[in-house]
Amino acid sequence: MPSTTSAYFDRAYRRPLTLWGDIRIPPEIAALVRRGAPNGVLDLGCGVGRFSRYVAQQGLRVTGVDFSPVAIAKARARVAADEVRPDFLVGDVTNLDALSGPFDLSFDVGCFHCLDATQQGLYVSEISRLLAPGGTHLIWALDAAPAGIPLDAAAVESAFAPRFALRDARASRRRVLRSHWYWLVRSAE
Repeated sequence: MPSTTSAYFDRAYRRPLTLWGDIRIPPEIAALVRRGAPNGVLDLGCGVGRFSRYVAQQGLRVTGVDFSPVAIAKARARVAADEVRPDFLVGDVTNLDALSGPFDLSFDVGCFHCLDATQQGLYVSEISRLLAPGGTHLIWALDAAPAGIPLDAAAVESAFAPRFALRDARASRRRVLRSHWYWLVRSAE
């Protein structure tokens, strides 16, 4: 079964730990959140909601989306006692009709690289629709993506053009794997 199905991720999230589980907040997410976001933040492929929870604790409105109902149930349970909670939505990042923007910021830690080329195009359309002009979208992606599509700065820039400009790409050894952080800015209409 392909690793891009919600059933695959549901099985993974039923386990106590996943291979991609994060305990630490990446400094890139912390820096993004320090910018502030009066219109809110969108966390794509939020999993069990660790990063969404962090964003909410920083005083920003955040919506986390994941297509795994198991992950979203765990995310909601994790924040149930928190004073300020993210909104969590079971949804497909390639079709976010249930959401309306604009959001000021969005981020994705490990979702984009799981999408095939068609899905990536739909993802970009949805982010473009939801993110305010001038808004920033931050992605962490593996260089050797599970979807089999090589990802580098040129590929990311091409996938997001002309709706977004690639402002920065930085190599990372996050999770000990070759990867990059990509900062994209949505073009003005």
